[in-house]
Amino acid sequence: MESGTGSRFVVNVVGLVGLVFGALPIVRYVLDLSFFEFTVAPYAWLRLEGTARVLPPLLVLVTCLVVAYALERRLQRD
Repeated sequence: MESGTGSRFVVNVVGLVGLVFGALPIVRYVLDLSFFEFTVAPYAWLRLEGTARVLPPLLVLVTCLVVAYALERRLQRD
């Protein structure tokens, strides 16, 4: 196994989490699609209304983007 393979896997998993629990819930809220109901399950207990529903997935998306970017930059330095 190559030394960067495990790190690339972590970057991909962080990106996948950002997409599934960040971008898809935002799309679900904006377009009101019932198909993506599973993506908003972690945020249902907050019982937020209106545009406040978008804040937790947006925080997840931004955090995952920053972490993936930082990990990718570290891989490029090594």
